[in-house]
Amino acid sequence: MSHTEQALPRRAGQQGLWVLVAVVMSLALLASCGDDDKDPTPNPTPDAGQQDDAGTPDSGTPDSGTPDSGTPDAGPQVCGPTTVNCAEQTIDTLSLRTVVNTGVVREEGTTSGEFLTFVDSTAGGLNPTMSYTYLRFTATGAEQVQIHDHQALVSQDWDIAVRRYTMRVNSGTSGPSCVSVAKVAEGTTFAQVAAVDSSWTFETEKWWDDSSGTCTLIPDDSGLNGPKTALGAFWEYPVRCVQMTGQVFAVRLADGRHVKLEVMGYYEPAAQQTCNETGAAPTPSGSGSIRIKWAFLP
Repeated sequence: MSHTEQALPRRAGQQGLWVLVAVVMSLALLASCGDDDKDPTPNPTPDAGQQDDAGTPDSGTPDSGTPDSGTPDAGPQVCGPTTVNCAEQTIDTLSLRTVVNTGVVREEGTTSGEFLTFVDSTAGGLNPTMSYTYLRFTATGAEQVQIHDHQALVSQDWDIAVRRYTMRVNSGTSGPSCVSVAKVAEGTTFAQVAAVDSSWTFETEKWWDDSSGTCTLIPDDSGLNGPKTALGAFWEYPVRCVQMTGQVFAVRLADGRHVKLEVMGYYEPAAQQTCNETGAAPTPSGSGSIRIKWAFLP
């Protein structure tokens, strides 16, 4: 046997061994590639599908972010809706409009737990071209409700309405809800009212006497022949300007919460002070610049 013939079996054995090694390595690589295809980017969105707590860990807490705000929780609506009596007469007498008021409403207060709400109540001038401004009391301030006067007669979404120096609440002859007002004892300051007093008498709006089957206007005490509203005592008109009386009110909302309220001015602050002190407002006065100080009662 030649040397070449003797070497062939050895080479064949070595080649077989290398083939076996190559097969094993290939299987290992295939197994590794199969693992990569299953999860190329592990946990790209680890909390995807967990929507209950995503971004709002305390969303189940009504007052999260302001745990000590002191604002009582709103309860369910406790009344209504009712039908507004003498609605046609109210539309005529109060010059109710179908144009939503576009005046500014903003919060100007800086005292925690108290609000000072500015309302542009001009409504187009002495002969209004726009509706009242409709508001509801919320934990973050007075929120404007985008409705016009005729819609307000069947809407429970608002608490208080303002136009010029007339201010009314949603009840009785004014709206279908049951928001009511009590006068706090004369001489009591806003700061002195700290809780609901059982002696307060709450009244809904009633500026029509329909006891005889006809709608007879019950006027306010100003001599201007306007309707006698539940909040009307915030102002008086002795001679030449709208003076503030300092009367504090308690307002009971339809959900059972209570608000204390004082109207601070009808003119810009400096002009209002002049009016209060002298009985005449300077020109210009900024009339229709209503400012309402209010807070929820515990």
